[in-house]
Amino acid sequence: MGKWTFNRAGWLALAMMFLAGCATQPDLMRLYEGVSDDPNQPPVIVIHGLAGSTLVDAKTGKQFWPGSLSTLTFSNYTELAQMSSEYREGEGLVPGELFASVAGVDFYGEMLHSLETVGRFKRGVPGQAVGDERRRYYVLLYDWRKDNLLAVRKLHALIEQIRSDYNDPTLRVDIIAHSNGGVIANYYLRYGPRDVLDETTPAPWNEGDKRIRRLAMLGTPVLGAVTSLERLLYGTRMAVRTVPVEVMVTFSTPFQALPHPLVKSVLDTSGKPLDLDIYDLSVWKDRKWGVFSPEVMARVRSSVATPTQGELALADVQQTFAKNLERGRKMQWALSAPVPQTRVDVSVFGGDCEPTPAHAVQLEEADGTRLVFRPGQVAGKTLPGQPSIRNNGVDFEKLMFEPGDGLIPRSSQVGRLSAAEASPEAVARFHPLPVSQTFFLCESHGRLTHNLYFQNNLLYFLMAR
Repeated sequence: MGKWTFNRAGWLALAMMFLAGCATQPDLMRLYEGVSDDPNQPPVIVIHGLAGSTLVDAKTGKQFWPGSLSTLTFSNYTELAQMSSEYREGEGLVPGELFASVAGVDFYGEMLHSLETVGRFKRGVPGQAVGDERRRYYVLLYDWRKDNLLAVRKLHALIEQIRSDYNDPTLRVDIIAHSNGGVIANYYLRYGPRDVLDETTPAPWNEGDKRIRRLAMLGTPVLGAVTSLERLLYGTRMAVRTVPVEVMVTFSTPFQALPHPLVKSVLDTSGKPLDLDIYDLSVWKDRKWGVFSPEVMARVRSSVATPTQGELALADVQQTFAKNLERGRKMQWALSAPVPQTRVDVSVFGGDCEPTPAHAVQLEEADGTRLVFRPGQVAGKTLPGQPSIRNNGVDFEKLMFEPGDGLIPRSSQVGRLSAAEASPEAVARFHPLPVSQTFFLCESHGRLTHNLYFQNNLLYFLMAR
């Protein structure tokens, strides 16, 4: 298949045609009526991204994520923290259902609707034998706070169950993987259900293309995302509240989407890349970043009843951070190993029209070293004798932001190192999945699956013979 691209020029031309009355939205029903009844269509597995499924209490059914609109507005979600404490509410959370939409904002609902109405796929239930209606799709629900290896093993078990349900031990499935779901699929293709992160030279798995036919990766952080670094430093905004650092760092997934070790993700105030290893625990401790900052440490200590409990809670969250950070490094290198020759047809879908954080800037200030992620934050207080950052002639807007979907830069979605990063050594160490085609349009990370033009091309990718 050829390479698909959809850039700003394409959208401008399409907008002009629309204004002239010469263009309408694609008629998906008409486009796919000739192939939507093919009984040999492989089943499809949908893998959601971070925060893409609800989280409910396994015993009571109470929903902790996303909860009510009031919860989205006012909660800081401390009950979602994945620490070892057993007395906390929310300890026994499990994934409930796909996060289709909330407060009128669609996430996965429209895409599933197109699969069902246009593609005529029926929602499959693992463990139920498939009869004559063989056009099925399944949803891999996983706890997006936990290590991706747990989801990888669930994916393997689901594929094996689908093969059993279809009574076909050689069946190959198609996968639609959004965001962190693409990380899960990428790992599975390389290593299957094995945890190889502690192996120096992990042996590749040669069974992936025997189980997967086509893989659609939607907004996947192949080279990570500097936004994950920001979340582990400062927490993340959710509606009008911020999920605090001490909660975010207990999730494994943000660490496994940090910028790749080969990516020069931090700049100095002159715009030059720093030789800074963000996976080095001492970097965080020495600079008092994240869970090692006085502010966060004080907040953790005061979150429990006694000083003794406070010290235990702080040690707990810092140890969790250290463990997750090292696992994140190992995950990135595991996903950089040479890829076995494969028959899997991989397509990348994403957005590339929004200015997207791609580099942080390190500021040396009187009260310590700080990372900032927006050009407007660079003009901070400097040490005495330093030149004004405002007047050093550096275009931080261009240096800190790249085209992307607002969360993942396009370069990360396609796994392309910059010219400055692509040294012979780096090229020899980084091996992304081979991609047969790409499709980019003007859409944000969370709204990509809602986009009708994306759905059109996704259906074509899945259903074209």
